[in-house]
Amino acid sequence: MTRPGDQPHVERDPRLAELLSDAVSDIEPANRLDAIRNETKVTSMSSRRPWLYAVGGAVVATAAVITAIAAAGGTLPGQGDDDPAPAGQSEQATNDPTTADDTSEPTPSETPAPPSSSVVPVYFVGDTPSGPRLYREFQKGEGDPLVYAAATSVAGSADDPDYGTLWPSGVSVSEVTSDGADILTVSVAGAPHDLPSGMTQAQAQLALQQVVYSVQAAHGQGRVGVQLLLDGARSDQILGQPTSEPLANAPALKTLSLVSLTSPAEGQTVSGDTLEVEGVANSFEANVIVRLQRWEGTEVVAQEPFMAEGWMGDKLFPFSGTIDISGVPSGEYVVIAMTDDPSGGAEGPGAFSDSRRITVE
Repeated sequence: MTRPGDQPHVERDPRLAELLSDAVSDIEPANRLDAIRNETKVTSMSSRRPWLYAVGGAVVATAAVITAIAAAGGTLPGQGDDDPAPAGQSEQATNDPTTADDTSEPTPSETPAPPSSSVVPVYFVGDTPSGPRLYREFQKGEGDPLVYAAATSVAGSADDPDYGTLWPSGVSVSEVTSDGADILTVSVAGAPHDLPSGMTQAQAQLALQQVVYSVQAAHGQGRVGVQLLLDGARSDQILGQPTSEPLANAPALKTLSLVSLTSPAEGQTVSGDTLEVEGVANSFEANVIVRLQRWEGTEVVAQEPFMAEGWMGDKLFPFSGTIDISGVPSGEYVVIAMTDDPSGGAEGPGAFSDSRRITVE
């Protein structure tokens, strides 16, 4: 640990910080994306966290009962979605080299530029008190953010070991295109036409929503429709779910975890006197509880109440704040963000939570 008075230190990539924008502000609030720091010294964490939901009984969590995983589909843009369009430039426009004015072929003496990288939001599946839901994770991706987001949601790996994908193995994304207005087209290859054995209808619907939410967020132009193709052609269904028409994002409060951490990142190493925490949530009266707990054991070394920017509405709201770690010994810890439940678990499913394992120096 540094001495009291030392300034916190986290390695940053200024170029990546500049790339962060309001790309997902129409899906859920932007959560100060321009302030997200590039994760440092990220390591792969493989062990699960069986204590994750046990912490819910120690705090007060959401009062509403949320029982169903929403079906893929719903209201398309212009048919009841009154969320404002995102302000500013999208990540795709910022990072996609095809938006450049120069379309000429390079001469033999020119060396093509390497693929651009960007911070891309991807939605994975994780457990919640109401069953499987989607969690958002930011990853550093190469090339077209739309392709990266779709391909990673289907067949990629999450940095957080608590997340995964519901898509069967062997499925991939070959192409993502935009008509420039209302439709994103995603071509998946190798996906089953019918409902796979052992997969429920709810799981199949949530798998489709992984792609829908991921490409909408990476596109950054609001809740546009997402047309899924099977091996490059329209199909009446994929995974046994209707896909002949463009899909809309299912309702957020029935599809997303009610709390999702943005920073710190999984595996991040932090130092200094304060730990900065950011995320999105929809919690009773906008209350979010954030605690710092030892990785091994259950000792809570710090806990702070945070306040989200809202809680009424079918979306998640940003929250941010700091935790004093000036007296925290060096070691492995887990940051846990939890929704508030005034019933103490007597009503509703209980507290939703999200966590990140970090190292304090």
